[in-house]
Amino acid sequence: MNKFKITTLLLFISVTIFAQSGILKGNVKEKTTNEGAIGATVKIANTTFAAMTDIEGNFVFSKLAAGNYKIIITSIGFAPKEIDNVRIESDKTTLINAVLEDDSKMLEGVVIKAQRMTGTEISVISEIKQIQNIAVGVSSQQIVKTQDRDASQVVRRVPGVSIFDDRFIVIRGLNERYNTVLLNDIITPSTEVDVKSFSFDLIPSAAIDRMMVYKSPSAELPGDIAGGAIKIYTKTVPDGNNISAGFTIGYRSNATGQTTTDYTGSNLDALAFGAAYRNLPAGFPSTKNVINLASTEQMIQNFRDLNPYYSAATKTINPDFRANINFSRRFFFGSKELTNISYINYSNTNTNQSVIQNRFLFDESKASEFFDQSYANNVRLGAMTNWALILNPKNKIEFRNLFNQMASKETVTRNGNLLENNLEIFNQSFRYEQKSIFSSQLNGTHEISEKAKLKWIGALGYTIRKEPDFRRFTSSREIGSTGGYKMDLQQFESPTLQQAARFYSNMDEYVITGSVNYDVILGKKSDNESMNKVLKTGIYTEYKDRYFKARWFGVVNPNRVTNELLSLEPNSFFDNENLRSSRVYYSEGTNFDDRYTAQNLLTAGFASIYLPFNEKFNATFGIREEYNKQMLQSRERGGGAKVDVNNPIFSFLPSVNATYNFNPKNVLRFGYGTTVNRPEFRELAPFTYYDFVFDVARRGNKDIKIATIQNFDIRYEFYPSSGELITIGAFYKKFKNPIEAAVFYNGSTVAFTVANSESAYSQGVELEVRKNVTKNLMGVFNTSLIYSNVTVGGLSDFNRYLQGQSPYLINAGLFYSEPKSGVQANVMYNVIGQRIYVIGDNVLSSNVFEMPRNVIDLNLSKSFKNIEIKAGVQDLLNQSFKLIQDTNRDNKITETDGIFQQYKRGSNYFLTLNYKL
Repeated sequence: MNKFKITTLLLFISVTIFAQSGILKGNVKEKTTNEGAIGATVKIANTTFAAMTDIEGNFVFSKLAAGNYKIIITSIGFAPKEIDNVRIESDKTTLINAVLEDDSKMLEGVVIKAQRMTGTEISVISEIKQIQNIAVGVSSQQIVKTQDRDASQVVRRVPGVSIFDDRFIVIRGLNERYNTVLLNDIITPSTEVDVKSFSFDLIPSAAIDRMMVYKSPSAELPGDIAGGAIKIYTKTVPDGNNISAGFTIGYRSNATGQTTTDYTGSNLDALAFGAAYRNLPAGFPSTKNVINLASTEQMIQNFRDLNPYYSAATKTINPDFRANINFSRRFFFGSKELTNISYINYSNTNTNQSVIQNRFLFDESKASEFFDQSYANNVRLGAMTNWALILNPKNKIEFRNLFNQMASKETVTRNGNLLENNLEIFNQSFRYEQKSIFSSQLNGTHEISEKAKLKWIGALGYTIRKEPDFRRFTSSREIGSTGGYKMDLQQFESPTLQQAARFYSNMDEYVITGSVNYDVILGKKSDNESMNKVLKTGIYTEYKDRYFKARWFGVVNPNRVTNELLSLEPNSFFDNENLRSSRVYYSEGTNFDDRYTAQNLLTAGFASIYLPFNEKFNATFGIREEYNKQMLQSRERGGGAKVDVNNPIFSFLPSVNATYNFNPKNVLRFGYGTTVNRPEFRELAPFTYYDFVFDVARRGNKDIKIATIQNFDIRYEFYPSSGELITIGAFYKKFKNPIEAAVFYNGSTVAFTVANSESAYSQGVELEVRKNVTKNLMGVFNTSLIYSNVTVGGLSDFNRYLQGQSPYLINAGLFYSEPKSGVQANVMYNVIGQRIYVIGDNVLSSNVFEMPRNVIDLNLSKSFKNIEIKAGVQDLLNQSFKLIQDTNRDNKITETDGIFQQYKRGSNYFLTLNYKL
């Protein structure tokens, strides 16, 4: 009860350093030479402030009082420039870029960037230097250089970070479940049903102001982290009034121009709204009626009226296509300003992969071998619109909205052998998945006084996922036979998920979030901000509600029809004429566990105090308290026993972050904190999902426990000059009850689930370098070396690596920029070490490892006034994605171990044209 009172008290309190002055920086160029204007005079009207530009045309005013100003720029031989409505905000930097013309010419437009410069390399490095946590970041300026399309590609440039499945983030080698993503300081909902994850490819790179990764815990960060917290900040205040559009055409090896197998869909598939065409009709008979009346003519007619089961045909794969339109405006209403940045983007891309898969017995021999041809068409339609209302320099309201409509249409054709049963197989699946993800945030920032600031956020998130009419069938014949394949069917009215099945599922989830932070300077305010004692307090609350329901059907053969029918080609077998009570017909296999509802209530309160002991040493002490109540309602398969998960848990999460400044260029940091890791809804649900690609069932575990992690960090930072840094650090993490992906046997079939290990630890070192090689060439290098160990209790005690933990990561890049010619070029390299993909039980199955892939990206761009042309290639080497099973169970991968899965993703060559109006 006392803990609850403490949490309740903290729900009413909340605090960041700010100042009543801002900074004005800028650059002045001569139009005729496009070089910096040396010695130009920059004056602030109606004040005594004035400055001269340096040899590169740069100038700066520090500690300007917040407000609106008129800027006057003069230089001998050039027409004077006057810039109105330049807004200076407290604790922020405003940037102005101006071009001087010969005195004989008319005064023309000036590009004004009256905003906080959070998106430049220098500003991001400055932010890293000033915050108390162990952190790294990527600026929008660096994003422009890399020409990455979305956040999933951007985040690969962050030290100690890698991407799993091209979408999900991994920090310090820890898989996605141990990392939390925040979009503008609000936790994002998971974009997948099965695991905790966030699809970073939802966020276009052009919308990102900066991305920060916090690797050490603090009171202000969510408690559910171990690898790190990733904060993505999207832009709200534009550089000026702009309209731009971009178009990209792409060639993907293995796909573009190739012939593949696809199935007939809907005209709306091109807009990612194809689910409606595939949904079960309104008023479709209930599960009880389908089971009881399966063989009746009336019920059989209901299935004849569904879309055709089999419509596969060959096609030639089109090139990838992407397009975007960006719009930004600034509106002035007296002393108030309204700004808007909006993005609309569309993509239609294809992958076509030849996949090899093997499954092994305990004695290391093959049980089966599959040779798949997997084609997928992926469509996304996205929109983002961000608004900011600047009431005055002390009060700002922001309204951010993000919507993404996504769909994937997938066809898999499988040939192979079930060696144990001496059978040759021919299987196919036809899948469509549609997701609608909406996020809306309203937040305000208010400077209450010279010493206090208040920030509040309210957010709503909504996710709809549909997987309608997922069809899959299996057929077989004896190895060496020249006859036709025989359709595999159950010989009684009880279908299976694999055999001639149709699967439908729907998931709805909404999230309501609110937070309030209040920051105050204690005691007398110092002109040296680093010497102010600061108290930060805040509350965070989130309520999440999910509803999931699935139904599935399969063709059955209780009449024991002859091979003449079962040996027909698939397009003939699935003809509606064969659906008869005297031949084959559908029955329903939906069970008690095929639906669940779930809720999660999280309330948190925090308090931290920043104490500068002297100008060199400071520390931040924090306490975060989280009350989390996770609930799930379902029933067990078969008997229908009630499943009622109700896990209310209170977590006390202390943290300490300390900094010692040897001098402005040398900093030493230390961090400690306790964090947790909670299971996702799907990981608790007893629902069984058949994964055709891996040929396994996936099932939750209602008895999974929450993991607790103790985190220790130390890092030395060296800043040679502005925009440059060199850091080296070490970390240690101790896990209790770590949650890992594991194998279990569901009857005679293999299934993937999650399970707790007894304990684990992870330790490593990190190195990051950002250095200017020449004036126009910057080099970036970062690497992490990591060792982990897990202790597993029970009958099979053994030590191994932590599941999902990579032993090393390397990122490197060279970035060339020549402003005069408008040319930019870069080359980037990325690799992650082998890691355990899924844990075996070391009795019937052994661990499966994901192997390293060396990835090289090349980009080149050229600007011509309002036009920019980009060309590049992603994944130039196109090395195979490999999962290798440790068949000899020695906890290492050698040539004697077997391939579990292998394929090539395909290199992506692209050409982009951007036009700015």
